[in-house]
Amino acid sequence: MPAFIIHGLIGYSLYGNEGFLMGILPDIIGFAPYFYRLFRDYKYNSNDKLLDIVDPKKMSDTDWYLYDISHSLILWLSLLLLTKNKIFYAAIISIIMDIFLHSSHSGGWRGPKFLYPLSDNVFDGISWITPNGILITLAICILFYKYRKINYTII
Repeated sequence: MPAFIIHGLIGYSLYGNEGFLMGILPDIIGFAPYFYRLFRDYKYNSNDKLLDIVDPKKMSDTDWYLYDISHSLILWLSLLLLTKNKIFYAAIISIIMDIFLHSSHSGGWRGPKFLYPLSDNVFDGISWITPNGILITLAICILFYKYRKINYTII
């Protein structure tokens, strides 16, 4: 899921290196065990194409739980309110993008349960890998880049 790099670039445009890490942190927490398991298995089944083994159907209940927790606005807003550290905005923006740029119709990757554990609701948006999703993602990246370029602090 190369979209995590976009999350990092947006975080970087706001808060530098720490922002990059914070922007990708929800995906690292949510997917690290899943991808570790897939790549470990791929190593032993190298006849498969790497992209063919990445499939949401291979996510375990634990994998989905980690994804739901790490993509919960409740968690990141709580951390922001508790610490008053603006860097958490990078993770929050990443999750907001994921809410609207995931679709179970394109590849089966559902969006986050963004109010988890209070709600299991998921918004079925536009997949980031479709032409419209790519255009929206590009527009968002350009917007944050322009704000950085003119040294304007949004948040």
